[in-house]
Amino acid sequence: MALTVADITTDHQTYAESRPQLRRQMLPVRAERRVRVGDIVLAEFENEQTLRYQVQEMVYTERLTASADVAHEIEAYSRLLPGSHVLTATVFIELNVLETVREELSRLAGLQHSLALEIGGSRIAGEEIPGLDEDPDVPSETVSVHMVRFVLTDELRDAFRDPDVPAELVVDHAEYSESTPLTGATRRALIADLALRP
Repeated sequence: MALTVADITTDHQTYAESRPQLRRQMLPVRAERRVRVGDIVLAEFENEQTLRYQVQEMVYTERLTASADVAHEIEAYSRLLPGSHVLTATVFIELNVLETVREELSRLAGLQHSLALEIGGSRIAGEEIPGLDEDPDVPSETVSVHMVRFVLTDELRDAFRDPDVPAELVVDHAEYSESTPLTGATRRALIADLALRP
């Protein structure tokens, strides 16, 4: 990962002073990488800029100062870096009625395994990225936030990089079936991600 401990400030006062301006700069970046799929699923595709911001925010809000703690945050978020054949997203299940959240998440069990990219009629299933403290061999519970990667073959990568080839983000779950085309600024941002080295 290009992001290192040296890239993250632990001078919380200095960061606090620049934080409002940085947040304003990040809003349009994150907006063009945000894809809503139906009413309750929101995917935010990540890149190095968004992940650096998230690590810095975590270090600031948790008041971390030790290099080892900062390195741990970098390790956690670095798994979400895209690459030449990989797109990654943080997926939010947005449930607004607190009293029914548990019931709704139970109804939507497994939704994190139901995301896919469809490129020119070919579908690439999303792969959940487990947390650092999770056993990848143990099925995860469906919660409100998940991390997902989409691994593309050479052919599908090339197809996605052609704006004339239709592409969409799909959720195909028994209780929730929706899709959203990937176009415009969002498509261009993701094409740039795929230009990265492996």
